[in-house]
Amino acid sequence: MSKVDFSMENLQKCICKTCPVQAESACVKEKMRKIPEMLESGEMADTEMVPGLYCASGKTACPDLDMSKMCQCNECPIWEECDLVSGEPLGYYCRDGEAR
Repeated sequence: MSKVDFSMENLQKCICKTCPVQAESACVKEKMRKIPEMLESGEMADTEMVPGLYCASGKTACPDLDMSKMCQCNECPIWEECDLVSGEPLGYYCRDGEAR
């Protein structure tokens, strides 16, 4: 079981949408266009369709993220709520997989 729930509640707290690592990704931008209708419907999409909440879902399906940019996972409210500092990996969940 994942340390972080892949849920609508956590998606609304997630700050991946402002992360420098995925700021220039065309793949993420395309997926972000679908988020408002998902939030409106209240139904979560498959993990591959959500450009964020990687601490719950694992590695991104988007190949064009810029890992040379600074990760901001430690600034996310989920980081503190789920005590991610005591787990692995310590950020870059989009690259290294879900929190454990």
